[in-house]
Amino acid sequence: MFVTRVISDGGLRWSKTGFDLDIRLPWYRSLPLSTVSIAELKIDGQSIAPDAIQFELNGKTFALDELSRHPEEWWFVLDSAYLHVSGTTLQPGTQHKVTATVGIKPPYIPGFYRLTECTKQLAVV
Repeated sequence: MFVTRVISDGGLRWSKTGFDLDIRLPWYRSLPLSTVSIAELKIDGQSIAPDAIQFELNGKTFALDELSRHPEEWWFVLDSAYLHVSGTTLQPGTQHKVTATVGIKPPYIPGFYRLTECTKQLAVV
């Protein structure tokens, strides 16, 4: 259930600097951002370097390695987060295989760590 909704349908968008991807939290409860990680992002089988990705949530943007330092920011289950990728240009109307892997460590389940990988074929809008 959570796997199919990590990447939003129609969530691959062109941007001036690269592309944006709309993702959803793969969990049934809201979580503090400090318990979330983006383990991997691939386009057409090619991994995107973590330093080329910015994570946006609640109108704030973070580098991926900063997520663990923000327990005050909450990712609510009905809200999208956005991955802003620079340096990789995707043209509008083209189709791409997108794979996103999101890691979570819910604070109320000690020692639990879950990776959820989602792959979808999407057109750039």
